[in-house]
Amino acid sequence: MTQDDDAILQAHTVAATQLLLGKHKMRHGVVVTGGKELDFEARTEMAHAVLRSNLDMVALEFGTTADGQFGRTGITIYLPRDGFCRVYANCNLWLSKAGNRAVILPQPKLRGHFRLSPRELIHIDGKPTDDTADGIQRADAWLKRRMGTKFAEPVNANFINLREVA
Repeated sequence: MTQDDDAILQAHTVAATQLLLGKHKMRHGVVVTGGKELDFEARTEMAHAVLRSNLDMVALEFGTTADGQFGRTGITIYLPRDGFCRVYANCNLWLSKAGNRAVILPQPKLRGHFRLSPRELIHIDGKPTDDTADGIQRADAWLKRRMGTKFAEPVNANFINLREVA
């Protein structure tokens, strides 16, 4: 990753955190972070670190996108619960027509969706009622507009090294 890639990663992570939290402030118990795409083995290692830290995690994954640019290529969430860590890969951000706060949609075959509260990720039964594809496009458009403003101020976001926590 280049220095420009790092700036994009940080700005995107901050913007995504704002989109997920709205006007709420992040508290201890959850972290939103960004980094390179992880393979199965690295995700397993991350799940162990998350379990030891006991922090819910939204991991924005970055790499080369379909158009050949550096950008977000995926979202994986890690939920340490009852002595083990649930991992949901290939998630998407979804934004309603009202555009208040985004939620995280797991893969279509999985039930429910997740809302980021200031202290944890909350599983909500059922999918959002609006069209899924439109909501994903709205969330992506919101992030592109936000990124277009060169937003990189680390407000409401946590940047930590999980290896230090674990």
